[in-house]
Amino acid sequence: MTDHPDWVELEGSDLERGLQQARCRPELVPQVRAAVLGRLRQLEAALARPGVAGFLHAQRGFLQLQDRPGFDESCGIAQGYGLVHDDLLVYLHANIVADLDASLDAPEQPESDGCTAWAHAAGAAALVVKNRDYRGEHGALQQVFLHRDPAWCERRLLCVGSLGSPGAFSSGMNSDGLAVADTQIATRDHGVGWLRYFLMTALLRTCRDVPQALAFLRAVPHAGGGALVLGDRHGQVASVALGHHTPSHVTQSTQWVAHTNHCTDAALARDVRMPAGDPTDCTFTRLQQVQAALSQAGARMDLVQARSLMSSHRAHGGICRHAQGENSRTLSCVVYDTGAATLHMSHGNPCTAPWARYPLAQAPAPQPQGPA
Repeated sequence: MTDHPDWVELEGSDLERGLQQARCRPELVPQVRAAVLGRLRQLEAALARPGVAGFLHAQRGFLQLQDRPGFDESCGIAQGYGLVHDDLLVYLHANIVADLDASLDAPEQPESDGCTAWAHAAGAAALVVKNRDYRGEHGALQQVFLHRDPAWCERRLLCVGSLGSPGAFSSGMNSDGLAVADTQIATRDHGVGWLRYFLMTALLRTCRDVPQALAFLRAVPHAGGGALVLGDRHGQVASVALGHHTPSHVTQSTQWVAHTNHCTDAALARDVRMPAGDPTDCTFTRLQQVQAALSQAGARMDLVQARSLMSSHRAHGGICRHAQGENSRTLSCVVYDTGAATLHMSHGNPCTAPWARYPLAQAPAPQPQGPA
């Protein structure tokens, strides 16, 4: 494994960092636009359903009032790629729009966008690990982003996500040693609140450890759907399954937590919509594999063990998922070492792709900006 700091460096205000995405990777602008506009075409029928437009309008107002940094960053992204801002917000809410559409009469089941995530500490600094299972077009758009903003003083954010999306669109870690990763969980329990893609970035922007992050999460309303896995350099780990009407379910541990694409909490599980149609995937099998491996590891879990676990294959419920037709596939594996403030990442399936090392500790702090 070699140091590979080919991250997309974004520095400045929220709006400026949003604008810089397109400038940093101009050759990928057409692919970003195609991904956004193509997803909107797929959602045309859902967007015409009663109540969906009203929900999205309310979400825009919520974002503008409750998360002005996220709102401004998304405005910059839209401007940089020549997109209508409302279209970009619909794109970011795509999974919820699909859930709202199906929830009206429940005729179908969700796509199998997945992800397997866990955090392990056992007294030492936490490892936060995720296989990113997502739509194939995001393979080309996936990047490592280094965010620096003079308003954050010396705090920096290292995020894995996609061009055309804000902040920690999949996972991230800040220079305080707090790391967060998400998994998709389709549900009927949605309402106006924090969308987790903006939520993860806000946690990294404002919190230094897991207790601060949990206090933030408990204090705000959520749009519902998905789960977060958190860990910090003090060895604290937690997971949060996000609900709107049903309270979010928090799990704290001194050793490990894990999540795939269903809820283990009975109250939240009542509204979960399970994916169908992909014979290679099973959220229950993946979670069982991770739980067994982490239990067996006890207090010992290192990078080699993490890579081995996330590279495992099964005919039904393999953690490392390879492309089959248009199904979701594993685009990357991330291992955030919160003690060393370092990201280890496979660019592709962790079983075969090369691994790179991104040392956040070596990233320069933002410089104060003087008067113009």
